[in-house]
Amino acid sequence: MTTKTIIETLCVGPEQQLIEVLRQLDEAVQEGLPGGIALVTNKAGQLIGTITDGDIRRASLDKRSFEFTAAELMNPDPIFFTNDYSFRRILEELPQELERRGRKSKKFLSKVILVDAEKRPSRIIEYHQLWEQRVASHRHIVVVGLGYVGFTLATVLADQGFQTTGFDVDKRKVDAIDRAETYIHERGLEEIFLRQAGKNLKATTNIPETGDVYIISVGTPVGKPSGDKMPAPNLSALEAAARSVGSVLRSGNLVILRSTVPIGATREIVLPILEQESGLIGGLDFHLSFAPERTAEGKAVKELRELPQIIGGLNEESVEATAALFRDLTPTIVRVNSLEQAEIAKLLNNTFRDLVFSYANEMAQLASHYNVDIVETIKAANQGYPRNRIPLPSPGVGGACLTKDPYILASVAQKFSPAKTLFQQGRQINESMHDFVVDRVLAVLKKAGKSPENCKILICGLAFKGEPETGDVRNSSAVEVAKLFEQAGCKVVGHDPVARKAEILEEGVQPVDYPAAAEGADAILFLNNHRFYEGIDIPELLGKLNSPAILFDGWKLFNTDDVLNAGPCVYMGLSFVASSLEDTIL
Repeated sequence: MTTKTIIETLCVGPEQQLIEVLRQLDEAVQEGLPGGIALVTNKAGQLIGTITDGDIRRASLDKRSFEFTAAELMNPDPIFFTNDYSFRRILEELPQELERRGRKSKKFLSKVILVDAEKRPSRIIEYHQLWEQRVASHRHIVVVGLGYVGFTLATVLADQGFQTTGFDVDKRKVDAIDRAETYIHERGLEEIFLRQAGKNLKATTNIPETGDVYIISVGTPVGKPSGDKMPAPNLSALEAAARSVGSVLRSGNLVILRSTVPIGATREIVLPILEQESGLIGGLDFHLSFAPERTAEGKAVKELRELPQIIGGLNEESVEATAALFRDLTPTIVRVNSLEQAEIAKLLNNTFRDLVFSYANEMAQLASHYNVDIVETIKAANQGYPRNRIPLPSPGVGGACLTKDPYILASVAQKFSPAKTLFQQGRQINESMHDFVVDRVLAVLKKAGKSPENCKILICGLAFKGEPETGDVRNSSAVEVAKLFEQAGCKVVGHDPVARKAEILEEGVQPVDYPAAAEGADAILFLNNHRFYEGIDIPELLGKLNSPAILFDGWKLFNTDDVLNAGPCVYMGLSFVASSLEDTIL
């Protein structure tokens, strides 16, 4: 069957009765054509109108009858384009065609009709297919914000073949990309970046006016907790990014918000700014969606290509336009019903993790009163038990996401209830681990007759996590612990096998090399679980420390007996203290 014959299956004459129209629609669907639309043509085969499912429902409800001809049902002023129109041109002119007809529904057409030079129907394209083909053809994406999330996403998009431009107001980041220098440590990222820098990937401090898709990936930080006052999310960067995008937004563009935001922020904050700055209407002139970043630092490249991508949109067409983009990255697209549902889904993942970690951490604090090794206890509880696997505790839960997302969610929850939320309580437990660790170590030092002012503390593992490895020292529990030791009067130095020394120094910690820095230290603390530390020579390490040697193992990297048998020392975990000293100080 030729293409012309297939299209003719959708065509009906103006005199045909409704029952014949319905029968022909069913036949067209069986032939693989789009459902829900009939094309009304005259004797010359020219398009003179369209009939949709909605037209049929409205007419039957109004007149309570099915005795209609196609001419009575049809829309006599259909939107169509000629075959010589490019996908870009169709998308650019479609909003104007809708406006000219007074159609202010905030919805794009679900189907686009193409005709030949004689106005005979030649093709019907689903709107999302049009976007897919357009994106594949032009592939110009602007990533707004080149922090961890934006940089990794821009690099991976460029590697997929998209023409990608990163935009950031921080000239240092833009200059680094121009010099082909990566400033993010991430497994597999540098190789991809070096392959794409200056080719598919470029950067600028001026928002590009030629983007097809704008992805906003700026941060939404929260302040520091102060007493009972809950820190509020700072949306100034988000608002500035939306204004920048709005200033260059054109009809047919797609805007994707990837930042973690309070529920409702996409619709209530970003959308009005975009509309005000551009003079365009969201859902009519441009698409808007929320497609949250969900990757874990240390395996972001892998997860960008494998994790399901959640998408919520201003309308169905916004969702499909976004799916057309991310389908080139991940095999699984999860469509949700609204912008708000997608925003909640993002917050669910991170706040749940923070909350369950707080359970383990509070159990560690409780177990410390009984000198019980909580790590070994949790492993025993989990062994062979098929339900409710309990996570292991840590010296605190850090990182850019888990330290702020519970407060973002709590700021929304408090609009409806003034009571302290579960999210806040979990976060406060995890933050209390910093004082808990420092107080325990200082107590042992005091029993050993040492004052903090005369103690040197070596902290190992300054990145906020060790496995999968990252060099990110932002919101690191180890950094917070270091600051508390300094406040107590101790001399503090720090080591990390991945983090850059310049970034460690920016956090206020003196970076040192291992194992040389252990010489003359009064206590050494291992505060992340990087595999580098698992292979250290314990007897050699203990020999470098001042007596009594104090080793604090916040992740239970070592076996208790192995440490105690390696030499005289005090070995501490989160919830226990053990000693191999002849004259115990416990």
